Amino acid sequence: MTDRTLKVKRFGPKRGGPYPYLRLDIAVKWRQGGDVVQLVAINGLSFRQAAASLGLSPTTAWRRYWWWMDSTLPAHWGYPDGPIPPQRGTRACPRGRPYLPTYDGPNAKPRRSRRPAAP
Repeated sequence: MTDRTLKVKRFGPKRGGPYPYLRLDIAVKWRQGGDVVQLVAINGLSFRQAAASLGLSPTTAWRRYWWWMDSTLPAHWGYPDGPIPPQRGTRACPRGRPYLPTYDGPNAKPRRSRRPAAP
């Protein structure tokens, strides 16, 4: 066989990019996000300190924190839960808060602050 007829696969099977192979179980992501929120928002640690205590990188801790906050946002305002939001800081949501259909959609009721108006 010559080099032209022999096809050698050097890098294994063709993959469709890293995204399908790097998905994390949603329960693990939810637990990590809740732990980061507990440490950062309630205990007052920095993302770097929270990440070190949980064994995550600071970037992952920041992403888990905002993913958890985005997932609970509709329920916080009394809206039904929608689809799982994309994670901030990734290709699916490169900047800002992701679009949440039950919270931002056309059928969403207007939001008002929970604080009472000043007398």
